[in-house]
Amino acid sequence: MNKFKVPIKNALFMYSYIWDKVDNKDYINLSSEDDFDSSNIYVELFLINIRKILKRGLYKTYITNNDSLNMIKGKIDFLSTINKQSLRNAKIYCDYDELVEDNIFNQIIKSIAIRLYKSSDITPENKKKLNKIILYFNQVSFIELKKVNFINLKFNKSNGYYFMMIKICELIFNVQMLNESNGKYTFFDLFNSDENMNNIFELFINKFYQYELPKQYKVKYQSVLNWNLYGGNQSLLPIMKLDTLITSKEETIIIDTKYYKNYFIENAFNKKELRSNHIYQMMSYMNNIKANNQLRGILLYPLPYNEKPINEIYEGKVVSDNEVKDAFIQFITIDLSNDWRTIKKDLLNIIEVKK
Repeated sequence: MNKFKVPIKNALFMYSYIWDKVDNKDYINLSSEDDFDSSNIYVELFLINIRKILKRGLYKTYITNNDSLNMIKGKIDFLSTINKQSLRNAKIYCDYDELVEDNIFNQIIKSIAIRLYKSSDITPENKKKLNKIILYFNQVSFIELKKVNFINLKFNKSNGYYFMMIKICELIFNVQMLNESNGKYTFFDLFNSDENMNNIFELFINKFYQYELPKQYKVKYQSVLNWNLYGGNQSLLPIMKLDTLITSKEETIIIDTKYYKNYFIENAFNKKELRSNHIYQMMSYMNNIKANNQLRGILLYPLPYNEKPINEIYEGKVVSDNEVKDAFIQFITIDLSNDWRTIKKDLLNIIEVKK
């Protein structure tokens, strides 16, 4: 079976584009070059990022308390003081704010640390390191991570330094599974889950080109095309979205990312051929887009480690803006197991940008 071989460093470089943190190099000192299949890799990644948090101090938020006190603190709660007759004991109820560490951000970190501590193959040394972290968060509550909506978490100037740490926690949570027979956590290979990786690969490619291409290129994500069809009930037509659209004065480029382990199929005669549905889809895009310059469609696949790379370019005719014109369609792979600098160079070369 075809598999993708993606070192963890490369995966994190990909995520750095998705998270808009390209200049963050905290994880560059990861000693491991393995895939997403070892608890200790995640511990190493977790520890690298938690050091920055501990160095700056835990993020604190205000909570409002209502207690009976021997002295006035904050705002007097006259109603509770009267109703509960606390003055008999020389006490008064007050509403006051308190700065505490027990907030959603620290709860996520502590809960991930506990999950990593319970991992199935963790080394004794890493277990000790995690135990120290858990003890450091002793004033923080444990939270059930299934109830956390990571998308809705808000970052600001006060807690912005938590961004990478929380994203790493989210990543770890997404690739962990609990073995119910022994209560230990194990990991699955994120990059061999087509369902998980399809959107990640698509978004990474778009973000990469947004960040790395010169200013003369305009990069858009999920642009919607109108069908060149008239009459009838237009609302019944399916939405046509492009993964990535890149335009310049000279060229219009449509990139469609396909996270497939098998981009070839075998026909009835046991002959390898490209997937026809991918070709139909790209030709549909190219025949419905309005382009007044050179048009190119690119089907981009990650390269499984037991397949040979492909880079096939075909020339044909399309109807663009009601005009028949020459166009190119390209089938190409990118090897995500290469050194990151090579990956970056290869992606830029696809657009024929030298950097």
